Amino acid sequence: MRTSRFVKHSTIAAGIVSLLGLCNANSARAAVLNGGFESGFSGYTTIGDTIVHTGSFKSKYGNGKSQAVISNTPGAEVDFTFSGKPSVSASALEQFLGLNAGSLNAIATNSAVEGSAIKQTFFGNAKDTISFDFSFLTDEDTWSQQDHNKPNPNYNDFSFLTLQFEDAPAYVFALADTYSDFTNSYTTPFIYETGFQNKSLSLAASGNYTIGFGVVDVGDESFASSLLVDNIKLTSSQNKPVPVPSSVVALAMFGFSAFGTYIKRGQRKLKA
Repeated sequence: MRTSRFVKHSTIAAGIVSLLGLCNANSARAAVLNGGFESGFSGYTTIGDTIVHTGSFKSKYGNGKSQAVISNTPGAEVDFTFSGKPSVSASALEQFLGLNAGSLNAIATNSAVEGSAIKQTFFGNAKDTISFDFSFLTDEDTWSQQDHNKPNPNYNDFSFLTLQFEDAPAYVFALADTYSDFTNSYTTPFIYETGFQNKSLSLAASGNYTIGFGVVDVGDESFASSLLVDNIKLTSSQNKPVPVPSSVVALAMFGFSAFGTYIKRGQRKLKA
C-alpha cells in the first residue's frame, strides 16, 4: 500500500473545441459573481469536498485573500476531507456539470473514480473573454528530477474545466495532471504543486453559459489531489450588450493552445 499525506491521480488536454447550442434570451446574470471567492461560495453550486480557503493556498494573481479549493478526498488510506463532505462518483460529477456520461473517462488515462466540482451560470456576449487562475496540487507521483519520480498513467489524477452553452451538453477541458510541470510545495498540505497559471478563453456566441471546475481521482482512491481556482472574470469586448436572438444556432470555439502538453488515453503529446 502506498502512503502519503493525502490521497489521488490526473490528465491534461489542449486544443480547440466547437460547441453548438441554441441561443435564447434567458435571464442569467450578465457577469461572474464573486470570482475571487471573497464571499465564500456565494453565486456557486458545489458538489463533493469543496471549501473556500484563506490561508496557505494563496493565489498570487487574485486581488483578495480567498480561493476555491476543490479536492478528491477522502481516499482509501485516510479518513479526512477539507470540508467534512466526501467526494462523489465520476458519474455524479458528470450529471452535476451537464456532461454526457463517460466524458471524464474519455479524457482519463484510466477509470475516473471520484471527485468534486463547483459551477456558476452567467450570461456572456459574443467575443467576451472569461479568464481565471488555477493551480493543481497532488500527492501522486509526478515528473520530479529532484525526487526522481515519474507519473503513473494508471493513477493520473487530473483537474478540468467544463463549459456548457444553454441546454446543450457541456464540454470538458483538462487543465493539469501528474504529467504537468511541478515544484515541491512547502506552503500547502500537498507534496507537489504547479503554481498558479492564468488562462482565458473567448466566447463566440451570446447566451447563457455554465462554467465548472473540478478534480478527479483516477485508477483508485489513494493519494489526493486538489484544484485551486481564483480570480474568475468575465471581460466585455464592447460597451453595450449584444442583443440575443431568440432562435439561432450558435457556434462557440474555445482555444487552449497555450495549455501545452496533454495526456489522452495514456499517450503524451505535444501541441504546437
